[in-house]
Amino acid sequence: MKKRVIAAAVVVALVGIGVAAVPLVEKHAASRIKAEIERDGMVKVAEVEVGLFDRRVALVDLQSKRLGGTLSIRRWEASGLAWPLGELLQGRTPLTGFRLGDPLQAGRIELSDVRMADPAGGATWSIGSLVIEGLDLGRYDGNAAGPYFYTTLVARIAGALSFRRLEERNVVYSAPVTGDTTGIGALIADHFERGRIGSIGLANLEATAKDGHEPVFKMAEAKVTGLDLGRVLAAMSVASWRPGSPIGRLGLEAASATGFGGELFFRYGLSLGSITHETVRENAEVSRSQVRIDGFVLSPPLRGLESLQVRLALQSMGLKELKLGFDCAGTEDRGKNEVTIDRCALEGVDLGEINLTGKLVQLDPVFWAALDSGDTGMLATTKAALGSAKLVLADKSLLDRSLKVLAMTTGQPVAVTRANLARDIRRYQPAGVLITEDLTKLLDTVARFVEQGGKLTFDAKPELPFGIDKIRLLQNPGPDLVEVLGLSATLAR
Repeated sequence: MKKRVIAAAVVVALVGIGVAAVPLVEKHAASRIKAEIERDGMVKVAEVEVGLFDRRVALVDLQSKRLGGTLSIRRWEASGLAWPLGELLQGRTPLTGFRLGDPLQAGRIELSDVRMADPAGGATWSIGSLVIEGLDLGRYDGNAAGPYFYTTLVARIAGALSFRRLEERNVVYSAPVTGDTTGIGALIADHFERGRIGSIGLANLEATAKDGHEPVFKMAEAKVTGLDLGRVLAAMSVASWRPGSPIGRLGLEAASATGFGGELFFRYGLSLGSITHETVRENAEVSRSQVRIDGFVLSPPLRGLESLQVRLALQSMGLKELKLGFDCAGTEDRGKNEVTIDRCALEGVDLGEINLTGKLVQLDPVFWAALDSGDTGMLATTKAALGSAKLVLADKSLLDRSLKVLAMTTGQPVAVTRANLARDIRRYQPAGVLITEDLTKLLDTVARFVEQGGKLTFDAKPELPFGIDKIRLLQNPGPDLVEVLGLSATLAR
């Protein structure tokens, strides 16, 4: 019995000694880490903290001049590091023994008061605070080269990165040359998985000119769900990528933005309610997308020459303000090899509506590759073709209001102005186009629309789908546009 008590006492004593020694071990490890970080003279750190039990490393007042730029962080702390304990005790951490391309896992990373500068380009960044939870950085190729190696490296890191949640606050970016700044109050991203993001929320975006006192543009809130940057990151990860090169197509389930303002809106009396986007994927081959712009109002104030000119133009049309709405919906069907514009309408309240519908058919692998990669040059060899298109102009009062403005500029009565415009349309002979009886009928229909108003409809129904590769034929002298495109026009009251 006594032996057991003595053994237990010895164990307790050893544990106690071990626990008491932990601060000394942590202090020793912190000293080794600081020395290792500052060994090449490119990085300085005022203080290092180490927590062995929670695998935590904190750096205070970090200053770095690596990679051709400058970086300062008031406090950098990582906890829950998937890093060998022996490495920590030897002074090697993910910052010291870490090389570009190495994997890294951490339960939580926190940064505060981050400042970065690129002396060559003149761009600067500042971040008030950054918190990343559940970070998992896989192995990637860190040997980026070329004039845009920063962009390439960031794309490769993002393509190998996953995290559960990111929260960033008080971000300010200053552009090179101009010095214009873009600020973000808060950005929160959830479930980032190697370029695929579950959701992003952004608050208080402001863009300000270098010498400006007020933001030129403001946006109170934006939300994005189901964002897929996979193609974009893959394109920008290639060392040969340059600005202007194809960057691939974004995948997006839904997005919305509200709370627009700023000096630009104030100057012209603009207001905008919301912009929304939604894509519904019915199956692997069919998806339906819709974009809406609601609450656009133009009401120019009585100040500034440009605003006064716009206001006078509206007043000459009998308008105090201009209200517009936009709604565009389409369907992508890869099984049928078709893209359909179901509705793309611009509506002016009490003025009228312009609505475009249409269908592209015979879409081949070249077309889909061009769409997905963003390489429009590939379209020169696609067999995709226009199957049909329809443009509808529904007039409510816009025609009469526009004719009144035209009459004021010509100094003639509205009736005379209307008659002269209809006459000129009937006599119109576009250069390099075959003037046929069908074209004459089409122009006559447009002239009657000017005389009577109503709903003017243009239909394009080519007898055979008109291939994109045949567009160059329209540049030859004397094409019969009506026959080639199957054009017709109808007028309804």
